[in-house]
Amino acid sequence: MSYIKALGYIGIGAKDLDAWEEFARDILGLQATRGPDAEDVETLFLRMDGRHHRIAVRTGDDTLTYVGWEVATEQDLDAQVRDLESAGIAVKEDPHLADLRGVRRLVRFADPAGFQLELFFGAATVSSAFVSPTGVRFVTKDGKGNDLGLGHIVLVSSNVDEMIAFYRQVLGFKVSDYITFKPLVLTFTHVNPRHHSLAFAPAPEGRTPFIDHFMLEIDGIDGVGRALDRVRAKEISLTATLGRHTNDEMLSFYMKSPSGIGVEYGTSGKLIDDETWTITNWDAAQIWGHDRNHTH
Repeated sequence: MSYIKALGYIGIGAKDLDAWEEFARDILGLQATRGPDAEDVETLFLRMDGRHHRIAVRTGDDTLTYVGWEVATEQDLDAQVRDLESAGIAVKEDPHLADLRGVRRLVRFADPAGFQLELFFGAATVSSAFVSPTGVRFVTKDGKGNDLGLGHIVLVSSNVDEMIAFYRQVLGFKVSDYITFKPLVLTFTHVNPRHHSLAFAPAPEGRTPFIDHFMLEIDGIDGVGRALDRVRAKEISLTATLGRHTNDEMLSFYMKSPSGIGVEYGTSGKLIDDETWTITNWDAAQIWGHDRNHTH
């Protein structure tokens, strides 16, 4: 059974918080607040909706530090923990970390590639309205009020089959579809109507696991176009030009964040209805655009 409802938040390490704050505010349109965390490490909290934050950027190495997956209730949290422990996964409840993240309860564990995962419920929500510095609105709910979460992430590891089995069989993720560039296969999975919250890509044997990119979705093409103009004006590294994906139909472009992690910025992503959805295997990632050879 699936208990996870959404990609709640992510944590990123960064050597240059000043650059990240400018990038988050001026390029992505996120609200940024800055201060020490409970361990007195300077942290940038990035807000995109009613939640206190969806992304935390902490002084440290330029890497993904944790991924927070959200469940709806305390009962669901306990049930998911039982499933994890039945599968032989070491799970640790951490009240101190729950306070730091602003959630009611939190447990942490690692996936088969070693990514640090947090399972939580009762996220901190603030009463003041979210106001984007660039005037965009982020898509974190669908038209029916279902929580779609932060967006999506793409994880790359050499043990991709083990990763997919773990997320499907233990955490209850559902396959959305595949994209095959022989012999490479990308696997896309969902936990709510968003086409995918998590995708998997294979890495060469022995390569350290890493996050390829995270995706932020906004509600209009003009916001995407204006962001692209700002990226070019500030000479930020563009890693794929504007284009539309085959499988989720997202109209987006890709850029490098100050920590080197990719960011996909787009609009009009497809939603899935599990009652009518059919899994397909695409032969290309884009209908048009997303050129990675002519990015400047």
